Amino acid sequence: MWIDSEWSTLGELEQIWAGLQPWLEEHGYMLRPRYRPGWFLAPGIGPNESETAIPGEGTVLDAIRISDGAQVVLKMVETASPETHISRFLTNEPAAQIYMIPLLDLIPFELHDEFSFMVMPRMRGCHIPAFTTVAEVVEFLHQVLKGLVFLHSKNIAHRFNALQRYMHAKHRNGCIAHDPGGFHFNRPHASADGRHLLRTYTGDDSAPHIIKSRTEAGPMKYYFIDFGLSVHFSSYWMRERVTGDVGRLRRCIPEISETVPYDPFKVDVRLVGEMLRWQFLEDYDGLDFLIPIVRNLRKRLPARRPDARGALALFLDLVSKTSAKEMAGQAVIPL
Repeated sequence: MWIDSEWSTLGELEQIWAGLQPWLEEHGYMLRPRYRPGWFLAPGIGPNESETAIPGEGTVLDAIRISDGAQVVLKMVETASPETHISRFLTNEPAAQIYMIPLLDLIPFELHDEFSFMVMPRMRGCHIPAFTTVAEVVEFLHQVLKGLVFLHSKNIAHRFNALQRYMHAKHRNGCIAHDPGGFHFNRPHASADGRHLLRTYTGDDSAPHIIKSRTEAGPMKYYFIDFGLSVHFSSYWMRERVTGDVGRLRRCIPEISETVPYDPFKVDVRLVGEMLRWQFLEDYDGLDFLIPIVRNLRKRLPARRPDARGALALFLDLVSKTSAKEMAGQAVIPL
């Protein structure tokens, strides 16, 4: 029996969400039962025994859109932040919907107008499930580089494009296709009720708590998310160097500085190279054909790195030289 009260009490940020639930409901969104008025957890119930025992984290939380039951994500943001500006700008760019997670709604918080709530469709992080074939990695990287070309064409530098900054989805009957029964927002490896680890798909669609590979689920669509560190310039001619942090891979970027300005667009290119180096070449076998592009994207001098279009061209050239057998084979196996 669980005797620790950790699961039966709301954390500091969770209490804020719980206080917002009636207001969010008035605006058409319902948080999960843990954050609704009157919630309590019976003594002795642990995190594997009740969905409502699983705590949330941070300023992002899942919800249901009351009007149609759609699964969405709410993110608390500063109304005047670059993230809000860029998300609204991209909403008015039709082509952005191909590459960027859609902004479904932006709800101003009337009591504190410096804050708003972004509403986005709920998707799964790109690191789950693991990639299983070369072709899956190639398709992911192709979409990432095309998305980066698009962002840069709109004079936006992302500055945080690690693997965790992409989401993917293929919806069927309201569920993500490779998770027929859904998954828990704060436990992405678990079933929707949080009580069962998702199991590898074996061909039986009726089996409970399964997760399909990207190949089994069908073509995946990948989206950039999280523009909290991004910068946007009004035109190509107004671009300028910037200072400041760039997310979790910052230690790998030699020019990053709080005082010496750097080119944020060349940083984006280097970040893709770092993602490939540390989150693919280090974690998977069978991807050695990507080494040349990784070397080019990771060049120490920014001026020697290709721009986003050049990176895409290098990638397509490498893929054209990769045999169909190599692409289709199950050569990508987590170490």
